[in-house]
Amino acid sequence: MIQKIANSILFFCAFVSCQKQVPYTSLTGTAQGTTFTIRYQDKEQRDFSQSVDSLFRLIDKSMSLWDSTSLIRRINRNEKDLKLDQHFINVFNSSREISDLTDGAFDVTVSPLVNAWGFSYKKGLPPPDSSLVDSLKHFIGFKRVMIENGVLQKQDPRIELDFNAIAQGYTVDLVSAFLETHGIKNYLVEIGGEVRASGVNERDSIWMIGIDKPVEVASDERLLQTTIGLQNKSIATSGSYRKFIERDGKKYSHFISPETGYPVQHNLLSVSVMADNCTSADGYATAFMVMGLEKTMDKVKTLHLDVYCIYADGNGMLKTMSTSGFGR
Repeated sequence: MIQKIANSILFFCAFVSCQKQVPYTSLTGTAQGTTFTIRYQDKEQRDFSQSVDSLFRLIDKSMSLWDSTSLIRRINRNEKDLKLDQHFINVFNSSREISDLTDGAFDVTVSPLVNAWGFSYKKGLPPPDSSLVDSLKHFIGFKRVMIENGVLQKQDPRIELDFNAIAQGYTVDLVSAFLETHGIKNYLVEIGGEVRASGVNERDSIWMIGIDKPVEVASDERLLQTTIGLQNKSIATSGSYRKFIERDGKKYSHFISPETGYPVQHNLLSVSVMADNCTSADGYATAFMVMGLEKTMDKVKTLHLDVYCIYADGNGMLKTMSTSGFGR
């Protein structure tokens, strides 16, 4: 349920509220297994909380792995002739494009491996042995699924889909589009750290967004590596420093390589992607965490994306590398 809170301070934005002729409204709450904050300026001072709730429910019924009745869960159970909704099709097509442009590093059919390693909605499983990983790899691959006449077709019934790495970004875009259709020009939408900002904040300045320092801290604590200005752009951050499993003293990243079937092992700790839409930013952030620092910095040259990478050098010290959109 959404709470309507006036004059709140966004936890990730560096600004101080001040009185204006047209006040800002803040909606906060939980959705999609995380928290969200939506802040907007509306001269009519409309409360969009019910509409936003409806959008969250719409996406959950389409793509949530936590809802056993969702479309994606029914597809994974191989129920026959399920007609896809437009949101599912949009996310599928965006996922395919990102997969193609990252040489398969982003792959929404990696779900069986994610589950086998104890992530997603199946928790607490021991690490799979090499024979299980090898067997699961036989039905991993985005090119083995396609949409024909509005229905998803699989080459193998054991293929499962997982949109968790892109659905939040898509939801940010959906809520942003809703606000814009209602004439809202100054707003910020954040879901689970994925953000889109338009126009200006209460101080008549561009929105300032914090990027976390990739270190382990208490759940209610936050250390910032840097802050960046965001205007009419989206940003998504992925990192390996908070979401992992530990077995026998060893940590396993939740980023699984579709090629090897194993959690990635490299020195890239966090990557933030700035793009025109949050769907792309979200998907590419995951792909780059799979690819690692060197491949990412090489790939963004052809994708025309801006990235901010935080990595550990040979001595374990935090270092950064970024493109011009983030400054130097």
